[in-house]
Amino acid sequence: MRIAIAVILATAAFAAAQAQTPSIEDAAPGKPVDVAALVRALKSGGYILFFRHTKTDWGDRTKEARFREAGTLDVENCHTQRNLSDEGREEARRQAELFKRLGFPMGEVRSSRYCRAREHAQAFTPTFVYSEPLTPFRTKEKGRVLRQMLAMPPAAGTNTLMFAHGGILWEATDFDSVESETFVFRPGAAAKLVAAVRIEDWARLERGTGTCCAPRDFWRGTPPAE
Repeated sequence: MRIAIAVILATAAFAAAQAQTPSIEDAAPGKPVDVAALVRALKSGGYILFFRHTKTDWGDRTKEARFREAGTLDVENCHTQRNLSDEGREEARRQAELFKRLGFPMGEVRSSRYCRAREHAQAFTPTFVYSEPLTPFRTKEKGRVLRQMLAMPPAAGTNTLMFAHGGILWEATDFDSVESETFVFRPGAAAKLVAAVRIEDWARLERGTGTCCAPRDFWRGTPPAE
């Protein structure tokens, strides 16, 4: 009898603990996310991670604008573009290292054709595909296609990775972003943003405790630079 009671109590305690386990499916704009729950979810797969490229050399911004205005900007020629800074390259390397160390399964990887996005993607894997909807210039049609891509479930047990730009994301979702920020979407009929991971949040994911990464609310303002 005592053993039976002990088993019942243990089962009830386990059920209560499970009920109290945070879930990122309960994520809401401005509400911090439980780090351990986010790590568990990403280890299980089933999410879309949209990486806005890491930090760039803003001194290149006017250079890129000149090439664009002259009609000579070439997505194959990095010298005509704003590129990752040394800090941005280190951020990309560190992100990729932590992604692997945390055991997040990687499925399809898609990238903008621009050098700053594809260099970020290459830090994660040499095997990725270029995607025109992720490549500037942003248009309403590209925004529509990206919304469809964000709603498409990854292969079972994997996460889909996208490397692109703030303006493209804004066009599709109306979410603002900063360089080096990663948006975690749960695909479905309409993709749900469940976490927004800034570069400083990766150390929190590595520790696996506390909270971070509150989903953004809608921006409804001036779109960010690409």
